[in-house]
Amino acid sequence: MTHDPTGSPGIQISELSQVHLDGLEEALAHGGGTHDLGHVLAAVRSGMAQLWADGPCVIVTEVNDTPNEKELHFWLAAGTLDEVVALSNKVMEWGREVGCTVATLCGRRGWAKALANEGWSHRMIEMGRRLDG
Repeated sequence: MTHDPTGSPGIQISELSQVHLDGLEEALAHGGGTHDLGHVLAAVRSGMAQLWADGPCVIVTEVNDTPNEKELHFWLAAGTLDEVVALSNKVMEWGREVGCTVATLCGRRGWAKALANEGWSHRMIEMGRRLDG
């Protein structure tokens, strides 16, 4: 279950630049078509997702309560690897402050190698297949 954590220091939608919006659109294009930018912004407006930006980098997170863990899930990210890593470290500090015990992400294969030195490791593999044709 996803919930609205209190104390989110993330940015407001009005603070997004066109570079951020374009980056989110590109990230969504790799996400299998499950959401569009309007869905993401609605989740941020409702408090179900958090929006983070620093320079041209932008990250969208969710906090998920599971029976055994409180997860900080990195839903979308755009920017250079160094920018994303730097901002994600700040976001994870906030996650710890609101009681998250694990961070998760789902991304393209290249992220696994790129983030291995940052303490990230494989927990599982996500697979997908179309059912509508």
